[in-house]
Amino acid sequence: MGCAAAALGKHDRAFEHLMKVKEEMERNPMMDDWYQRIPLQSGFLEVRLAKGELSQARDEADRFLELALATAERTYQGLAWEANARVAIKAEAWQRAEECISRALSAIEGYDVPLAAWRAHGTASDLHAHRGDNDRAGKHSELSRATILKLANSLASEDPLRAAFLTAPDVRRILEKAEAIGA
Repeated sequence: MGCAAAALGKHDRAFEHLMKVKEEMERNPMMDDWYQRIPLQSGFLEVRLAKGELSQARDEADRFLELALATAERTYQGLAWEANARVAIKAEAWQRAEECISRALSAIEGYDVPLAAWRAHGTASDLHAHRGDNDRAGKHSELSRATILKLANSLASEDPLRAAFLTAPDVRRILEKAEAIGA
């Protein structure tokens, strides 16, 4: 619920939900808490970033990365590096952003991890566009777009989840960007 509220722009409500989950995990620990903390940490990061709380977002991104790198899970590793790249972009820490996106792409290379791939390629496209490298920006934009469409096409055309995914702001932005550059 916290991540859904964050995606809808209800950041205070999202933070409340995420805090309740965190508190419950601390009160009643379970064996898989180490794994469940990864998406929880991602949620905290997204809320902080959306609220423009850059210092706190950087801390949340570092913690997300630490948790993700403690596993062999390539999806979360790619997502954590990509999220760190977005935080660095917001901070205009361009060298850090390049390092993080490079690591995100390395983490997913050779693995079928579309949930991380569309985001990593989308952020790589943004970073290359900022640097004026339109060829690389276009390449990553197309890879992101293709991955988004592959995910969407894995769902039935009438599935409400498909429509929700394709109209999500981050997804729409990438699809519109790819269309604009002819990807």
